[in-house]
Amino acid sequence: MDNKNFFNVVVIDTINEVEKEKINSLSYDGFFTYEWFKTLEISKPLKVIPRYIAVYEEDDLIAFAPCFIEYNAQYSTVEDNLKFIKILRRVGNRLGFFFTPPLVCYSPCSYHSSILLKKKYNDTIILNLITKKIDDICKKEKIIFSSFSWVSEDDNLLINNLENIGYSKIRSIQSSNLDIQWSNFDDYVASLEKKVKKNIRREINNHKESGIIIEQEKDFGAISHILSKFHSNLFWKYNNRVSIFNTLFYEKLNEYMKDKVLLFIARKNNDIVGFSLILKHAKIFDLFIVGFNYENLTKTDFTYFNIAYYEPIKAAIEEGIVRIHFRGGAKRIKQRRGCKQEKIEMFVKCHNTLLRPVFVLYMKIVPIYKSTRSLVSRSLRQWR
Repeated sequence: MDNKNFFNVVVIDTINEVEKEKINSLSYDGFFTYEWFKTLEISKPLKVIPRYIAVYEEDDLIAFAPCFIEYNAQYSTVEDNLKFIKILRRVGNRLGFFFTPPLVCYSPCSYHSSILLKKKYNDTIILNLITKKIDDICKKEKIIFSSFSWVSEDDNLLINNLENIGYSKIRSIQSSNLDIQWSNFDDYVASLEKKVKKNIRREINNHKESGIIIEQEKDFGAISHILSKFHSNLFWKYNNRVSIFNTLFYEKLNEYMKDKVLLFIARKNNDIVGFSLILKHAKIFDLFIVGFNYENLTKTDFTYFNIAYYEPIKAAIEEGIVRIHFRGGAKRIKQRRGCKQEKIEMFVKCHNTLLRPVFVLYMKIVPIYKSTRSLVSRSLRQWR
């Protein structure tokens, strides 16, 4: 049934108001499950306020769009990617106006924005209902911007329709995925280039000789403080700040989401020296977090490559997983190991009547300015 008059669209402030089985039956990814949203709400690693949008046909949940008022995020925020918002915030602060953060349709810490939808329904009608509800939320709560921040190039519903309903595309990034198409790990290695195959075998052999053992851990509540510390080690090394995922986060992840977590622990002389944590659901792995005790590791034991790549790939093949999301960064390393790049788009809409034409004009001018600047730079380099 596609008549929108039969649908009830509601805004929900806590995941407790939705049945776990109904959400999970629509979901394709561990980051879009009841258990993940529950973990976020209880442990609060991020300052995000949920505004879940649910579409019902009578008592049947037919669509679900997780949205959050985004005060901060583990990865880049809408404000980080759009200078217009930064300028607006600075002006507002000087004039004494409170600037409400954007409403973002996504799952926090995921590289994807998505609408969970039952296949038998007209997806464009459902999208229109959800985006109109987003408009209502922004009007009621005086939110100036909304965003679909992590739209996959494979998401035809969002890619093909968001610009037609007032959203502007503001940036693209690349994420890495590995499609699992091998019956065993040896076949996977054999599919790679000759030099890469040689390197992988060397990295696996050196790791075995180092005495470090990697095993899966089912219950990790008791080592939550170690996981938090080791991820902070990595985060400080590359970002010069500690991780937002404290001990409470891992404890709640273990409490609510243990069945959807695949945790690899690396031990040396019975001491934990590293870990990788994967969220799994509906034949998808998402390599979420890794962490290490760098003092007990060397560059020649290759623990990182074994625990972040080879062991997860082995497990994915054994469990019949169809894809591993390896996320952004380290593009060349991932491509050499068989990953393909996925373009991720960000879309933003201005909901303020006065600012909207200024924002639309800004979005038209900026690409022209960047293109002209790039052309001038290339011309100057040629004349040097």
